[in-house]
Amino acid sequence: MPSREQVLNTIPELLAQQEGLVTVWLPDQSGLRLHKATGQWKPDPFEQAAIYEAYRQGSSATSKETEIGRRRFSYRQKSYCNNLAIPLCERDEVVAILNLRRYRAFQPREQACFEHFARTISNRLSWIAEQAEIQLLNQLSASLASAHSIQGVVDRAMVLLVSALGMQQGVILQQLGSSLRPLGHYDATANQSMVGGLESILTENPLFWEVHRSGRPIFINDLTQEASSIGSMAGRIGSLVIHPIALPDTPRTRVMLCLAHSEPRWWRQSEQELLALACRSVGLALEGAIARKRLEKVLELSGQAALSNSENLYQQVLDAAVELIPGAEAGSLLVRKGERFYFEATVGYDLESLRGITFREEEHLVWYGGDLEGWQKGEARILSNEWTSIRNESVKSSSSEPTLRAYTERIQSNLAIPILYQGNVLALLNLDNFHGVHAFGKDSLEAARFFVTPVATLLHEAHTRQCLKEAAMTDSLTGLANRRAFNSYFDEELIRSKRYHQPFTLLLLDLQGFKTINDRLGHAFGDEALVRVAHALQQESRESDGLFRLGGDEFAALLPHTPAEQAIHVAKRYVNAIQAISLQGLGLSANIGLAAYPEDGTEKEALMHIADEWMYAAKEQAVGLVHG
Repeated sequence: MPSREQVLNTIPELLAQQEGLVTVWLPDQSGLRLHKATGQWKPDPFEQAAIYEAYRQGSSATSKETEIGRRRFSYRQKSYCNNLAIPLCERDEVVAILNLRRYRAFQPREQACFEHFARTISNRLSWIAEQAEIQLLNQLSASLASAHSIQGVVDRAMVLLVSALGMQQGVILQQLGSSLRPLGHYDATANQSMVGGLESILTENPLFWEVHRSGRPIFINDLTQEASSIGSMAGRIGSLVIHPIALPDTPRTRVMLCLAHSEPRWWRQSEQELLALACRSVGLALEGAIARKRLEKVLELSGQAALSNSENLYQQVLDAAVELIPGAEAGSLLVRKGERFYFEATVGYDLESLRGITFREEEHLVWYGGDLEGWQKGEARILSNEWTSIRNESVKSSSSEPTLRAYTERIQSNLAIPILYQGNVLALLNLDNFHGVHAFGKDSLEAARFFVTPVATLLHEAHTRQCLKEAAMTDSLTGLANRRAFNSYFDEELIRSKRYHQPFTLLLLDLQGFKTINDRLGHAFGDEALVRVAHALQQESRESDGLFRLGGDEFAALLPHTPAEQAIHVAKRYVNAIQAISLQGLGLSANIGLAAYPEDGTEKEALMHIADEWMYAAKEQAVGLVHG
């Protein structure tokens, strides 16, 4: 099959037997340029007037129509004084002008014959364009059908499109927050200057964001004429196209194709239509690859669930959600424990600063929007600064926690997903975007629905394993954590405090009067005394404090973010609360030893030793607390 260029090149040869001069003109970024001629061509203002008239009107124009122009130019043409300019069309677009210049005037019958010839050429050009379109789309479809990953789709699409459209470089970009991430890049020339130019526009060029917002392509035929809007690209890249790759139900363009050439280039309408069809095919292939990736990630999480502890699994689930659900830049996962929800994983936030913040279910329901039916069905909800204040919604649900307020002030849109298992909300997944009020759309909701259904089972299983683990680390009598839990929690708190340079305090507590109750009233009353002590300590503690029964009548407390001065007040409250306990007229008291990190030591053994010494000093002095 001959190419379009071959057909245009043969036109002067086919008409070489005609008298006069035959020329073929092609449109470019500056107007019309001479493409081919049968002889030596010299500029003629009347010829120019005729070919531009034919190009603008899309119909034939002759030199007779330019006699006024002859007088305007005050020019007497002694040679080729008659011009017949005929448009050559590809489908409905004028893609070239055939001009015949000769001495004699063109008779109506002659003009009709030349116009018939031009229609034949136009039909041929249209057929070539249609065949090229069919060929490219077939090649694209066959190639993409065997690509099973996002990277495979992108790489195959780039090679085919750059080659078929006569470009030199291409890149497919994905919008993530305020940045554009290249999914794949293809360079047919190894032109390093162009590579630098194409990479620089990813951060410098506002045209990409215009395509992102509008969903319409931008074709720039000559970058040298648009240097003011392109900036540092001018001189390295001659022409550029930025085309959206549509994915189903997206509120704005998330994926874009960029093609570049070092020279200026004229984009015909048929090429623009072909590129639109190709991008549609790429979008469908990407949709399938994205769906496969979501499925693979869920299967991967299922495989990791049995090997990971709960905290690791929570983070893995959140990382996958931020990666796979369109529009997400950051997020948090809150897991139910008893009647409250606790932060267990974050992306884009400091998890440690959120550890002490918890929510009741009714508080979460306020953040969710108050839709109890949707909450109980596990329906995803979008919240956007376009129609409400996310900061105010956060204040309503969290009692103006300053840490949360600082975080939510950055959020422009939020996707909240209650994770249900057998009708109960066991976790809340929050996904956030810091840069766009339209970040989440129908595609986000659909991805969330697919993602959370299997994840709910994983979280339930993780929760069950965690409960079994906690049972092994819980004192069965008092419900407090046991010595095993104390050692684990102590190690974790020490690592955390060293990393973030935060204080904490250890309290060791020994009961006074317990042996008397046990001996006089029996073990049942002794057990009751221990339960009451545990309850009294819980009443005087924060949710972030760790309380432990080490064995017998020995207890311990770990107070995160608490220096010694504050811990002394807590210890005194403990003593007072225990002294208020009485069974059958027999009372209790306590001796407490205190060790503060880092003043009293930076290692576990040193802190335990210091606290133990002060506890025995308090016992010898018959007082509740002694601390240096």
